[in-house]
Amino acid sequence: MKKLVLILFIIPLFAFAQTVVGDFKIDNGEIIWQKIYEDSLKIESQDLSLKAVGLPYMSTTFWLQDLEGGKLIVNHKNGRTRLTIKDIYSISSTALNYGGVMTNPDKPSYAHEMYVKRKKGVFKKLFLKKDGNLLNQIIIKEINSLINENSTDEDW
Repeated sequence: MKKLVLILFIIPLFAFAQTVVGDFKIDNGEIIWQKIYEDSLKIESQDLSLKAVGLPYMSTTFWLQDLEGGKLIVNHKNGRTRLTIKDIYSISSTALNYGGVMTNPDKPSYAHEMYVKRKKGVFKKLFLKKDGNLLNQIIIKEINSLINENSTDEDW
């Protein structure tokens, strides 16, 4: 009986862990990155340029190597700032020829197309094991550069 109760408590934890990973979560089938800062940051909503710089070339997915950007949404409330990044996308740097039909290298491919299991609505193992952490590092680096860029001391 104790084993059954323990299993009933553990199963929901595993199911929940696959829709929220660190600062990433799946919202209506789309991967979003969201973080709340306790300070009022001087950042405005904008399109972000995300670049995978300094990652191991041979062990990084093509999608992550060709990462281009996303949309940053900024909300302020009670001296705190919530940053949300939606529509994280990559644009392939290679065009493939399939029987005389060329793929469109300028068409964006979104994160949820690569990392979310369609039927279950949970993260794929690749995102959980590796790419989620790498993508988080890229986003944090860009956010930190925006924070530093906008917090320059005017009284120099």
